[in-house]
This record gives sequence, C-alpha cells and structure tokens, in this order.
Amino acid sequence: MASTPAAGGAVAHTPDGAAGVMEDYHHALGAKDLDTVCRITGPAFDGGDKECRSLTPIQFGMFSSGDLQKLKLTKVDRAKVQSKGPDKVTVPPAAISPKASIMESDPKTFTMAWRDGTWVIIG
Repeated sequence: MASTPAAGGAVAHTPDGAAGVMEDYHHALGAKDLDTVCRITGPAFDGGDKECRSLTPIQFGMFSSGDLQKLKLTKVDRAKVQSKGPDKVTVPPAAISPKASIMESDPKTFTMAWRDGTWVIIG
C-alpha cells in the first residue's frame, strides 16, 4: 500500500514515494475521487485547484467501466521512475500498468515535483 497522506502516512521524499503518489492518483481516477485527484494534479493546471475541479469530471467521463477498474489496480514499477534531482521525477508510460485504453493510445510521461511535503503532478 502506498504511504501517502490519503493512506494516513507520510510521503517519502524519494522516487519510491513519488511512485506511491502516482499509484494513488490512478486509483483516485478509477474511483472518481475528485478531492484526491485534484490534491495530486491541481498544480498542473494553470487555474490550479479550481480549474482541476471543473475539468476533471469531464476526464472521468472519458473512461470506460473497464478502464476505471484498471485504474484502481494500477501499479508503478519503482525501477522505472527517473530522478531528475532532489525535487523532481519523471514516470514514463512503461512504468505504469495496467493502462486504461485512453492512456495506451496516448502514452504520457508524467513529471512530478516535491511540494509542501508531498509529490504532485506538474506535467
């Protein structure tokens, strides 16, 4: 289980900690958990949390029921998370499985940054 504030623990300031937050993000997408998704991705939106809360429900609607189930099962291969310095990591598509169909058709490398005691997705 990931060690994140949502899970009741502290987040490690390491690539492994970032991988756990990335798993939490995917699990939250699968559960349509707007609060958790926006806590993790709000910084990636130009309009911050407010924009995240208006656009993310649209994203939820793009996933099939099968994709939502896959998202709830997502694991991140820690060995594939790449450190880009003490406060930044990238998570390539190959590190994430299983993948929702939309993510397979448009693979994305996630960039995460350490902010305010946790990892967040910034790009």
